[in-house]
Amino acid sequence: MAKEKGGKKALAPKIEEEALKLAKPLVEKAGCTLWDVCFEKEGAMWYLRVLFDREGGVDSDECEEISKPINQLFDKQGFIEQVDILEIGTPGVYRKLRKPEHFNTALGRRVSAQVKTEGAESYKIGILEDYDQEEGLITVDGEKIKLSKCVKVNYEPEELEEIDETEYFDDTESDEETEGFGESGE
Repeated sequence: MAKEKGGKKALAPKIEEEALKLAKPLVEKAGCTLWDVCFEKEGAMWYLRVLFDREGGVDSDECEEISKPINQLFDKQGFIEQVDILEIGTPGVYRKLRKPEHFNTALGRRVSAQVKTEGAESYKIGILEDYDQEEGLITVDGEKIKLSKCVKVNYEPEELEEIDETEYFDDTESDEETEGFGESGE
């Protein structure tokens, strides 16, 4: 792909659009919903992220099955030359809200907004009560926030499920398992 004025940042919308058009049918064929396709810079690297999900979640084997055909298809595209890192997976618990459909889906749910104010940043965590696309505003716990002032807005889980550590880290051993342990065997 030829370099255009403005570099990769100027190409981002076109790359996102092309990648979305290619990935969406593959994601839907697997019974999932495409959450987002974003081409963004982090540090010195440009990431192309294809994020999908399904009611009930996607396990790692399913994620791999969906990723393979997308990866193979993207490898044949001219835009892949602009991509430093391709990430294909789920948006996770703290999924980023960037599009109108994301904000509409999040209404009534807990979110966190990182807000840039004169020389500082603050965080607002609460229930997303309103989203006004025309005005570019969200209302979190009664406070109106301009999206143009937000560095990012993410889902904020109500509470994370606690893990029973004994189920995964049981360090008690039965006598059979330890029999002969430490003996020289002479």
